[in-house]
Amino acid sequence: MKKIIIALYLAAMVSQFASAQKSAAFTSEHRLFNEAIEMFNDHNYAGCVIKLNEYKDKASDPDFLQETAYLLAVCDYKQGRPDADLSLKTFIEDHPDTPHKDQVYLYIGSVHFSKAEYRKAIFWLGKAELDYLPLPEQEDYAYRMGYACMKTGENDEARRLFGLLSNNSKRYGGAATYYSGYLDYVDQQYDAALTTFESLRNHPEYRKSALYYITQIYYAQGQNAQTIREGEALLVNYPHEKNNAEIHRVVGNAYYNEGEREKAIQHLVQYAEKGDDVLREDLYVLGLCYYETGNYTKAITYLSRSIQENDAIGQNAYLYLGQAYLKTGDKKNATMAFEAASRTDFDRKTKEAATYNYAMLLHENSVSAFGESVTILENFLNEYPNSMYADKVNDCLVDVYLTTKNYDAALASINKISKPGTKILEAKQKIYYHLGTVAYVNNNFSQAVSYFTQAMQAGDYAPKEKANARYWRADAYYRQENYPAAVADFKIFLSPGQGGDARYLILANYDLGYCYFDQQQYASAKPWFDNYIDMEKDKTQTTLADAYNRQGDCLFYVRQFKNAEAAYEQAAKLQPSEADYPLFQAGFVLGLQKDYKGKIITMDKLISKYPDSRYLPDALYEKGHAYVMLEKPVDAIATYQELLTRFPQSEYARKAGTQIGLLYFNQNQLPQSIAAYKKVISSYPGSDEARVAMQDLKTVYLEMNDINAYAQYVSSLGGVRFEMSEQDSLTYLAAEKLFMKGDEKQAQSAFRNYLQSFSQGAFAPKAHYYLANIYYNQKDYTNAQKEFEAVLASGSTEFTEDALVKSGDISYQEKNYKAALTTYERLSSMAARKENKIIALLGIMRCASIYDKDADAINAANSLLKESNLSPDQTTEAKYYRAKAYLSVKEGSKAVADLKELGKDTRTVYGAESKYLLAQYYFDTKQMERAEAEILEFTKSGTPHTYWLARGFILLSDVYVSKGDNFQARQYLESLQHNYKGDDDDIRTMIQERMVKLKN
Repeated sequence: MKKIIIALYLAAMVSQFASAQKSAAFTSEHRLFNEAIEMFNDHNYAGCVIKLNEYKDKASDPDFLQETAYLLAVCDYKQGRPDADLSLKTFIEDHPDTPHKDQVYLYIGSVHFSKAEYRKAIFWLGKAELDYLPLPEQEDYAYRMGYACMKTGENDEARRLFGLLSNNSKRYGGAATYYSGYLDYVDQQYDAALTTFESLRNHPEYRKSALYYITQIYYAQGQNAQTIREGEALLVNYPHEKNNAEIHRVVGNAYYNEGEREKAIQHLVQYAEKGDDVLREDLYVLGLCYYETGNYTKAITYLSRSIQENDAIGQNAYLYLGQAYLKTGDKKNATMAFEAASRTDFDRKTKEAATYNYAMLLHENSVSAFGESVTILENFLNEYPNSMYADKVNDCLVDVYLTTKNYDAALASINKISKPGTKILEAKQKIYYHLGTVAYVNNNFSQAVSYFTQAMQAGDYAPKEKANARYWRADAYYRQENYPAAVADFKIFLSPGQGGDARYLILANYDLGYCYFDQQQYASAKPWFDNYIDMEKDKTQTTLADAYNRQGDCLFYVRQFKNAEAAYEQAAKLQPSEADYPLFQAGFVLGLQKDYKGKIITMDKLISKYPDSRYLPDALYEKGHAYVMLEKPVDAIATYQELLTRFPQSEYARKAGTQIGLLYFNQNQLPQSIAAYKKVISSYPGSDEARVAMQDLKTVYLEMNDINAYAQYVSSLGGVRFEMSEQDSLTYLAAEKLFMKGDEKQAQSAFRNYLQSFSQGAFAPKAHYYLANIYYNQKDYTNAQKEFEAVLASGSTEFTEDALVKSGDISYQEKNYKAALTTYERLSSMAARKENKIIALLGIMRCASIYDKDADAINAANSLLKESNLSPDQTTEAKYYRAKAYLSVKEGSKAVADLKELGKDTRTVYGAESKYLLAQYYFDTKQMERAEAEILEFTKSGTPHTYWLARGFILLSDVYVSKGDNFQARQYLESLQHNYKGDDDDIRTMIQERMVKLKN
């Protein structure tokens, strides 16, 4: 339309210009000029330009040359040249006094107008004097200036000019009226706009647009019936118009306001599908329509699209979205939607309802991952003390205190309540108890004692937990080797009327037995083991077999051998796979009863049935001793020799070596005796057995009357001393006596003095060893390590194992993992004692894991898990490191079983991390449903180790992103962002990175 208006305007200008020039049109000297004018009048502007250029080359009259320049500039304008404004501006600069300046300004402004450069158009049009323009050009001026002002927001001036045209111009009257109505519409002067558009209802050019605005005005005025009437008519008469999406929008909203939900849906769906920029407000209304008509799936679709902004619409949309999810049974997403609505303050009633629903769902589904249910319920009561939901929330708050595993958050919440009721105090006592159990399973026994003590001191609101707290405090004291405190608690727990758990009442007898047993008070220990054995009805309990073993030990130490034998036999029957110990003890008891044949049979049974038993060296030694007692030296020597061959590092091997030498000597096989003693001396230098062997060797040489050979042998040993001076012996024994009395400070000084005086003394290895232990107990690890290294370098094997254990521990604690790994590998290769073998394997596994030596970590873990006497903690740790190593080498399928087992107890850090790692493995292997299920189960089971649960939430967000469900992904991240309390880890960075990706 704009181009047509401009064209009409130019035609009028040419006609006027032609009239003005007619007097000069037919002079012969200006024939070319006249021909140019004729072409101009015929709209042959290209031809006109040619003639004018020819004329310009020949003419000399300055007035005609000025006219020629003017015409050339106007021809550029008439031809629609994009740079016509430059020609016109050049002309006005060269001829500032031209009589055509008002037209030139009009034309320049019109060029900018045609380019939609409205501010420039206003500037140049404003330079023209309206009264000096012909009437047609005045109308052009008024229209273009009015339109440009409208576009630049100068509505008052635009309204004035359109008013003039509306009343006086045939050409622009309709357009001016239309734009006047539009300006009133924009300024929300709806009555005036409606009157104007009604006047155009039958205008052929503006009817459709007028009807469009009439419908919009009725909608803006809240006249729903008129909106529906006008809008429906528009859609019928103009079914294919591009503005119909907007008509569907207002008609749909009008129907909604009138309560006609189905008709509202029909129109709003059309709008949502056809509109270019669909408004969130209307998606919200469409979602409400579907919700109110029971189509909850569709409601979720459109409500989800209306929550992009943090405003009142978003808050209300979240509230209804939560309700819709509830209707479809999707409580997980309902929870997140209610949470989002509860976080904003645009509408207090909406926030109250959302907060209540969010809290109830958290409580109902036990998904209070970070203690947020406690916080939400507590905040609700503080913010809405007079709410209709207050009583219900108060009851639920107590329940949540007891069901959440984030007990620290729950306890902090309870402590904020100034006047707690009985239910709250009961919950508090139970929480102290649960905090104690969490500390206990994580081996934090000091903290466990503290929490159990607080549970016992919190009153009598939860009597069962109070009683059980005493049991577990006693057990924690026992684990700290605080036996007197443990005994006192166990005995009180067992006293009448305490009300403890029936199972604990049975186990307390077993535990009390160990309190005395570990202090070597065997007579006191036995009655408690007896009690436990009598009370335990479950014969599958491993503790029952162990109790029989301890009963046997107690009987053994009080020399009731027959009864001890019966107890060991019962232990072996109950747990055949662990029967090596009772077998060994039974054989030993037979020997004490002089039944040496029975002893040999029993030891052979142990050796053949349990080839990996930790008691094999002991069994072989005792078997050899039985042969000695039966006066079967050949069999004794063969047995001792087997011990030396199979377990050369065992303390029994050293003893076996001296026994072989003695047996050969007694049989007068002196060369064989000499060879046996020399092997002990060379294999175990510095040991007591080596010194005994040296003394016995001298006796053998004397028997052979070959003292020179003995002297030569002694000489061949270099500076190694086996004979001690009296001063050497007395100095060492004085230091050792101080050590045995527990006077470590004096003993430390005495051992130093001894080593200064007898650096190569007979007792130097022992002195270094005891001095190392003193430093170790003082946590002076630098000096302790030096002394342990001296022990290891001495050649004495008596203390090798223990020195390696503690040396490895020092290196590990000081994070010198390379040295620790070397030490533990050495210990593993030579450990004779089973417990040291386990320590070595644990050390290798931990160090290998730190150094990413995954194969070594796996091998060490596998070896550990074959050990029969691993503690539950060691079993857990071995499975954890094995699983992590398998994941590291991309053999995650082998880690699944361990991760599942560990993840059963998320109270421990191993369990919590394993639960997450299993879900991560499922995610990495594209098993999204399993990954999702694993994390959701994690959120329900809860954990005190919230870092790993937070990692689980982030992983769940990744799962939903992979499924294309960005809504849920975002909700989990937002929930984590608002509820996670950790500050010194990488969780918030992970959240931010994912939120940015979702936004982009």
